[in-house]
Amino acid sequence: MVAVVTIAALVTAWLLWRFSRGTATALGGHTAPSTAAEVEVRTEFPPEGLLVPEDVLRSVGSTSGAIWDALEAAAAPVAVEYYPVSEAEVAKFRTGPVNATAQQAMVGIVEALNPKSPTLFRVVLPKGKELVKAAGTSGFRGFSRSGGETTHAVLKPVAAGGALVAGWPMLAVAGTVLAVDMVAQREQRAHQRRVEAILSRQEERAYVERITGQRSADAQLSRAISLMLDGGKPNLEIALKSADDEFYRSQQFLDKHRGVIDELVDDDGKVDYRRLEETIGGKEKEVDQFIRELHLARAAIAIRRKALVTHSASLALVDPTNPYAALRRFIGSQVHQLEDADAVVAELTECLTQVELKGRRWRDSDKSVAERQKRFRAQVSPPKIDEDAEIRYLMTSSGEILQILPPAEDEPLQLVPDE
Repeated sequence: MVAVVTIAALVTAWLLWRFSRGTATALGGHTAPSTAAEVEVRTEFPPEGLLVPEDVLRSVGSTSGAIWDALEAAAAPVAVEYYPVSEAEVAKFRTGPVNATAQQAMVGIVEALNPKSPTLFRVVLPKGKELVKAAGTSGFRGFSRSGGETTHAVLKPVAAGGALVAGWPMLAVAGTVLAVDMVAQREQRAHQRRVEAILSRQEERAYVERITGQRSADAQLSRAISLMLDGGKPNLEIALKSADDEFYRSQQFLDKHRGVIDELVDDDGKVDYRRLEETIGGKEKEVDQFIRELHLARAAIAIRRKALVTHSASLALVDPTNPYAALRRFIGSQVHQLEDADAVVAELTECLTQVELKGRRWRDSDKSVAERQKRFRAQVSPPKIDEDAEIRYLMTSSGEILQILPPAEDEPLQLVPDE
C-alpha cells in the first residue's frame, strides 16, 4: 500500500504531461464532431452510477469484476461514485470550500452529468477498500458512510470520457494527497499518544521534543497540501527535511533490532523474558524505551509516506509538461527505502506480538509469565487506526460544489486501552 499511493502520484505527474500534449494536439484539429458527441453522451448518463476511465471500459467491457481489476491496474486508478441525495441528507453534512484543483475537476464532472437535484460525489481511490465486486450483478456495489451508517447500492459503470477527461488526472492527484494527509495524520498521532502514555517524568522532556518535531513536520506538510491544491507553490524543503530526519533516525532503530527475536528463541520455541528485556532494553532493562522508539518509528514512516506523496503531487500540479525523469528515479529509491522500513516494522511487530515467553526461576509462575506476556504484546501492538479516508463532494440544489468534512474531524482518537 505504501508504494501504491506514492507511485500513483508519480504516475499521475506523467499522465498530466501526456494529457497536456494530447489536448494541445486535439485543439489543432476539428472540434465540432467531438463536441456534438459529448452532448450526445451527456444525455445518456444515469442519475446514479460509477464514473470509470473510458479506456478501462473500452478494454474490458462491462463485467463488474473485470472493470474493477482493470481499474486497479490503470495508469490513473481513480473512479467517482455519484448519486442523488435529499435535502434532509444534505442538512446533515458538515461542508467546507473545495480546493481549486478539485473544484476545476468537479465543475467539469457536474457540467457533463447535468444532475437535476443535489448530488453526492465520492472519489474512489487506488486499491479502494470501499468498493467491492458485486457478484451476479451488472454493476459495482458502492459503500458510503454517513453518520456512522453504511448504505450500499449497485452502481452502473459509466465511461468518463469527453468533457470529463479534462480534470481526471488532477482529481486523481487531489484525491490521493487528501486521503494520504488524512490517514497519515491519524496514524502518527495514534502512535505518539502511545508514547505519551508510558513516559516517565525524567524522560518526558526529550520525548516531548521528538513528538513536537514530528507534529511540526506533519503540520508543515498539511499546510503545503492546502496551498498547492489551491494553486500555490509551497516551499517543501523544510518539511521534507524534518520528515527525512525523523525517518532516518527511526531507520537506525529498526535496522538495529531487525531479527532480534530470532536470536533469542530456544529449542522449545519460547523466549526467556529476562533475556528479551535485557536484549531490547539494555542492562537497565528499559523495555519502555524500546516500545516508545517502536511507536515513534511507526509515526515517522507515516510522515515520510505523506512527505513523498506531497512532493510528487506538488511536481505534478506545478509543471504538468515536465516528466521529471531523473527526479522520478530518485523518489523511486526513496519509496524503496520506505517499503523496506515498513517491512521491518511489520516483521518486528509480528514477532513481538507472537512471541511465547517463559521464566526459569522458581518464582516464575505460569500465571505471572502469562500476564507479563499479555502486557508486553499489548504495549508493542500498533493502535487501531480508522483508515476510512473518504473524499466526498456535494453539489447543492443551487449548483454550488462543496467538500464534505468528516463528522467528527477534531474529536480526539480513541485508542484501544492496553496499558
